[in-house]
Amino acid sequence: MRKFTFFISLSFISISIAFAQATDFTTDDCNGISHQLFSELDAGNVIVIAWVMTCGPCATYSMPAYSAAQSYATSHPGRVHFYIADDAISPIYGPCSSLPAWGSSNNMPNSIFFQSADVNMNGYGTSGMPKVVVLGGTDHTIYYNKNDSQINFNSVQSAISDALSAPLGVNEQKNSHFELLSFPNPSNGLLNITYKVSKVENITFEIVNILGETILYINDHLFSTLGTCKKTIDISRLESGIYFLNASSQSNTETLRFVVAH
Repeated sequence: MRKFTFFISLSFISISIAFAQATDFTTDDCNGISHQLFSELDAGNVIVIAWVMTCGPCATYSMPAYSAAQSYATSHPGRVHFYIADDAISPIYGPCSSLPAWGSSNNMPNSIFFQSADVNMNGYGTSGMPKVVVLGGTDHTIYYNKNDSQINFNSVQSAISDALSAPLGVNEQKNSHFELLSFPNPSNGLLNITYKVSKVENITFEIVNILGETILYINDHLFSTLGTCKKTIDISRLESGIYFLNASSQSNTETLRFVVAH
C-alpha cells in the first residue's frame, strides 16, 4: 500500500511539471493578423485561451472566462486578451470567418479568433472542448487550466490577477529607462511616441517584426533634450500584425509591443 501511494504522488508531481509552461505558437487569426504567443506574454500581456466548437455548451462554459477577462478592461487596458480557438478545423462548424459571428451572437465579441492547428490544446493535459487556460509572465506560466463545467468566473479572474502580478523578467526590469509609451494601439497609420530622457544623448528607434527582423530604423542624429520628448513614426506601409519598437541610447534599450491593424 505504501508503494502504491508513493507511485501516485510521483505521478502527480510529473503531471504538474509537464504542464507548468505554455506551448508557443505563431499563426494568423481570422482577420489575418499574425500572433506569437511567447512574444505576447513577454510584452507583459495575459492571454486567456478558450478552445471551442461553435455550439451552445461551448458558449455556456466559455462565457464566464470571457467575462473575467473583460473585468480587467478598465483597470489594465490592453493587457488581458481573450482568444477563441478552434484547433480541430472541422468543416462541420464552418470556416474561420464564421467564428467572430458566433462569438458576437454568444456575447463574446471582444475576442481574437483562431482556426488553426497551431493553437493546440494538446500541451495542456485533458482534451475536450471547451477548455480554458490563463497564461502570463515572461516565464510563460499556466495559471489556470480547466474544462467544461469546471470553468467559473471567480477562479479565472483570480488566475488573471495572479498572472498580472507576476514579477517582471530581468530584461524588463532593466528596460524602464525611457518610460516609453506609444499610441494609438492598434494603429493603422501613425505611431505616436513619448519617452523621457534623463541626460542629453542620441536616441535611435527600431521597429522589429515577430521574427526579429528589422523593418524600420530611425536615427535622426539629433540629441534629445532633457525631460519628456515626443516623436511620430509613419507606419502606414507596415502589414497588419504584431511589432516591437526599440528605443536605444548608448547605454540603454527599451522595448514595447504594438499592433498594426488596417
